Amino acid sequence: MKIKHHPSRTLEVRDRGQNTTYHRPSYLVKKKEGSIQLAIALPGVSREDLTVSLEKSLLVVTGKRAPAELHTAEDPLHIGTPEGYQLKTQLDHDLNSAAMSAHLENGVLTLILPEKESAKRREIPIQ
Repeated sequence: MKIKHHPSRTLEVRDRGQNTTYHRPSYLVKKKEGSIQLAIALPGVSREDLTVSLEKSLLVVTGKRAPAELHTAEDPLHIGTPEGYQLKTQLDHDLNSAAMSAHLENGVLTLILPEKESAKRREIPIQ
């Protein structure tokens, strides 16, 4: 099993004509036989403020946090708090996007990305 950890990076994204700061979330990738599991850390993001989309092979995960107005200027926890998270990653074409599933629990989004049957390892009979 191969596990990768990808640290956060900040990026600026234009959102409907406004500047919104998204942080790239930390995530782990686990490859198991027949599928890839992607666990993405999205603290403070509710199910209602989360979107996961797939177009061709580009996976986009966007999660918005509570508005910045909820934090006061004196709030030390507000310093460096992102307005949201966004992860864009290219998926392998050997994944079955129609069978993809997602689950959000305790601030962690888990995506299960099964391989296509044609991409799975198989034995070739020798005649």
